[in-house]
Amino acid sequence: MTLMTAMTTSISEVMETMFYLPVEPGGQASLESCGILSQPCTAGHLTFKGDVSGSLFIVFPDDVAAEMTQNFMGETSEDLKDEFISGTVTETVNMVCGNALKKIDSSIAYELGIPERVSDMESLKKGEVTIINTEFSKIAVGLLLDE
Repeated sequence: MTLMTAMTTSISEVMETMFYLPVEPGGQASLESCGILSQPCTAGHLTFKGDVSGSLFIVFPDDVAAEMTQNFMGETSEDLKDEFISGTVTETVNMVCGNALKKIDSSIAYELGIPERVSDMESLKKGEVTIINTEFSKIAVGLLLDE
């Protein structure tokens, strides 16, 4: 199983199990061309080191991140705080990356960094992303591999 296939499978499992959001893969695109950045977004990323090293990032429209947080924490939209949403975004990246890496045959154990919220979307515009369709929007999942 390739790393991107494992990431796509993992995001489907995590989104449906933890956040009650059914998703479907929607194909490859650049982050700029997929249209996701035309709306307010938040993103998280997590570095990993092992047979392959790099980082996984996920870009969520703000409304999707809020919906996920409500589903995950059982909070109403009126009670949502930015730190709740930030925690949901970083924990999602952590769960998706950890779940995907355990699906990959590896001769050495992977080391994960600390999941972080991304403040500069420009740093994520390299390469292609996999589009994941939700019921009312889409999210973008990308890998930035070390050379």
